[in-house]
Amino acid sequence: MVSITLLFILNYFWIIIPSFIIFYPMPYLSGIKETIQNKDVVVKIKNKAPFILPIFFFSIPTIIMNIIFLFTDLIALVLFFMIYIVSMVFYFIGIFILIRDLRKEFEIKVKPIEIDLVQSKKKLLLINPVNPNVAGLTLNPSSTFPPLGLGIITSLTPDDFQVKLIDENFERFEYEDADLVGITAFTSVANRAYEIASQFRQRGIPVIMGGIHASMVPEEALKYVDSIVIGEAESIWPTVIEDFLNNNLKTRYEGVHLDLKNSVVPNRDHFSDKYLFGTIQTSRGCPMDCYFCSVSAFNGRKYRQRPYEEILDELEQLRQRYIFFVDDNILGYGKSAEERAINLFKGMVERKLNKTWFCQASLNFGSNKEVIKWAAKAGCKMVFLGLESADPEELKVMEKKLNLQLEYERAFKNINKYKIAVLGAFIFGSDAETKESMWRKVNYILKHRIDVIQTTTLTPLPGTRLFKELEQKNRLIHTNFPQDWNLYDMGHLTFKVNNMSNDDFLKIHKKCSKKLFSKITLYKKFLKTWFHCRSFQTSMWAYSSNKNYRNVFLSNPGPV
Repeated sequence: MVSITLLFILNYFWIIIPSFIIFYPMPYLSGIKETIQNKDVVVKIKNKAPFILPIFFFSIPTIIMNIIFLFTDLIALVLFFMIYIVSMVFYFIGIFILIRDLRKEFEIKVKPIEIDLVQSKKKLLLINPVNPNVAGLTLNPSSTFPPLGLGIITSLTPDDFQVKLIDENFERFEYEDADLVGITAFTSVANRAYEIASQFRQRGIPVIMGGIHASMVPEEALKYVDSIVIGEAESIWPTVIEDFLNNNLKTRYEGVHLDLKNSVVPNRDHFSDKYLFGTIQTSRGCPMDCYFCSVSAFNGRKYRQRPYEEILDELEQLRQRYIFFVDDNILGYGKSAEERAINLFKGMVERKLNKTWFCQASLNFGSNKEVIKWAAKAGCKMVFLGLESADPEELKVMEKKLNLQLEYERAFKNINKYKIAVLGAFIFGSDAETKESMWRKVNYILKHRIDVIQTTTLTPLPGTRLFKELEQKNRLIHTNFPQDWNLYDMGHLTFKVNNMSNDDFLKIHKKCSKKLFSKITLYKKFLKTWFHCRSFQTSMWAYSSNKNYRNVFLSNPGPV
């Protein structure tokens, strides 16, 4: 009996040992490496990649090969699958323990930010509100970003104030005493900001509101807060604090556009460690002045850039490995802007910052291969392009002049060549849009190198030329302000469309979105990105981003 067993082992030794080597050490070692290297992703957003990738890369190909080659030897095939199952069980147990330990380490590291209650200091409470009725990208922690503007306010506030930040991205607001309250808000979050502000005003605590919404509709905001800051705060916040200390707080302050040399570096000490991405801004302003965009109204039409050396110094301070450059266009316009971008990316490489990042840019990002090459070397994995449409008539209506001058497909190919994914942002609802053009847009997105799909409904935000035009023509259908600001979130239809009834638009839009964000579409995009970019990491970035946008669609399937 012993000799028969020994003979059996020797006979199938060739399958036992190689199978064990393939099914346990190789996936386990690669799994450990990838999990530790990307522990922020695994821990902060509970990414399942460590459990999925070994199966995808090792198991499926090996199983197929062994079924083909061992098809005639049933015993070897059964033995093979037994070793496979045992090895995978041990692998999953090992990775589970590793991730559990990493999460414990993170929980110990991430403690609530506490401030010393010094009686002689006045307390400034800063609040980043979130609209509880609009899920959107806040469904996923990987698509929420720190409130950079409140970090700037913190840096500008004198040391004899104690500052606390309540960030509703991670904690629900609960009232607490303060001497002064600062709050910021986008348009779709305005009602939540007003609701929070009322709790302090009822107790006689002054509330100051800043940000783009208050800047665009100051008279409205002043009905709900004591004071507003219009525009960029750097030039005016010290005056606000001085007036407050002198009991002479004015109702309105207006900032001016400063040169960005020696810009204030945001104080990030109060930002939650749960944020996956760190954020940084390198420029402000936009000369394009698209009719649906409020950037030029807030930051001006002059494009202002920070010196790249200052940006590199700030990047060195960011503790996150993953970075989002919040600039509306990180590249800028003209040769000098392109040289500055190249120097920035080269500096990231030379200083070995080891950051992985994405950014926003205009389509001209895909024209300069030197820019793309150094962006890729510096760690760029994805670039957001405001394409809006591939239809010239729609682009003319939306006044996207630059997009009309450049060839989309060539830009996509240039960007993909350097293993960077294209996040293409498209808009439904322009006055040139028809039922047919909506489907052409869908087919274009599916056919071409749009690695990540973002679609929004044209939204007339206050302060834009689009809002003024639609208001003058009585085409706005939600005008019970401020309550209806909740609907101005890029996902709801807020005006009468031009070439069809609103009901027809909504029905077609829902069908378009279902096709764009189906699981089949996401899988196909994943494979196409992998093929075009020749980078599994880039394709995973793109797939994860597409899943986020799918979640947005599922939370609000259509602009109702």
